Amino acid sequence: MKHTWWMTQAGCGIVVVVAVAMLAGVAWADPVGTADVPQILDAETFAGTSSQRTFRTTDGNINFNATYYDNNAACSGEAPTFTQIFVFNLEGLFINQFTAGATGIASQGPKYQLLNIGIDASIFGAGSFKFTFLVRDCTDTKSVILPELVTFRVVAP
Repeated sequence: MKHTWWMTQAGCGIVVVVAVAMLAGVAWADPVGTADVPQILDAETFAGTSSQRTFRTTDGNINFNATYYDNNAACSGEAPTFTQIFVFNLEGLFINQFTAGATGIASQGPKYQLLNIGIDASIFGAGSFKFTFLVRDCTDTKSVILPELVTFRVVAP
């Protein structure tokens, strides 16, 4: 049977949709699953105690926060081995990476950790940026990265 080009394209599109749907079922976004998969559930930027996405170069620290979940019993109440953020410009060009110190991690219960990295806004200069977290679990065997890039903006005063 001869297929026209649009039938072939539609068939490929269905395969892609099914593959993405199957990946979504791997418990990446389901912290209550039984899978032993560490996850980063959310991320946002703060100035002081208020969540915001736009900062001035004179604002002092931009706090990059994320909630990290690890269902592994060996990591219950334990901080990850290391936490880093990677910053990119909007075109995807790598700008810098920053590592959290031991004081940048706070326990939120036996399976949840609040990750925090504070970076002086003046380091970035004016512009729009994207960031993501990279975390290595407490057993130093699994790495997890925030699946989406979060945008923020720094403006000159």
